Amino acid sequence: MNFYNNFAVYYDKIFPRNPKVIQFMDRAFKQGHILDVACGTGEYSVSLAHLNYQVTGFDLSEQMIHYAKQKAEKENVKVNFRIQNMLDLTDQSTYEGIICIGNSLVHLDNETEIKQALKNMYDALKPHGTVIIQVINYDLILEKKLPGLSTVTNQEYSFYRNYEFDGSKIHFKTRLTDGLRVFIDETLLFPLKYQTLLDLLTEAGYKDIHTVGGFSHDSFDLKQDITYVVTAKK
Repeated sequence: MNFYNNFAVYYDKIFPRNPKVIQFMDRAFKQGHILDVACGTGEYSVSLAHLNYQVTGFDLSEQMIHYAKQKAEKENVKVNFRIQNMLDLTDQSTYEGIICIGNSLVHLDNETEIKQALKNMYDALKPHGTVIIQVINYDLILEKKLPGLSTVTNQEYSFYRNYEFDGSKIHFKTRLTDGLRVFIDETLLFPLKYQTLLDLLTEAGYKDIHTVGGFSHDSFDLKQDITYVVTAKK
């Protein structure tokens, strides 16, 4: 977890709030109590709170939650933030909607843990509630042996994202520079295949599973789209 504690202070500058993500979620949920799983610095928890949703957000990174609480206070919205692992989620029939975005799900260690997390989210949803999951398309990454994701640049920073596959895990190696300083880090990711995710969602009990190739897409191409977003109902 040092990776995200170290990265927390730069996260919002590298990944600023995206209105298309907010619009997607607002169309999917419409109203109610929303849970933001692995909420990071709380960008989208706070965004939903601005739209008058009741919001709970949790993350395993203490530093991310620290910044999330500061952000909610600064923007004068109420969000219940807490430090928690998605494997320890025990809420029952509490939320109209759940989001788990930013490729968070694949930070779990294996397929068994992912299955447990999906079941925990299912149990936490109210009947007919909606979950939104965003992950990287690892079918495409592995098939084409892609060396990583595109570099994110702005006026202040360049963020390099490289992948190395060891046969079971992807080593996600990052390099962040502001032109003077360089910050290097690494974390392990489980290369979750698309069909595996669909199977796990079905096993957990989800219905009406639908996929698009990103928050601004209308469809999904497994051979082309580097990321995808899945919505499903309880």
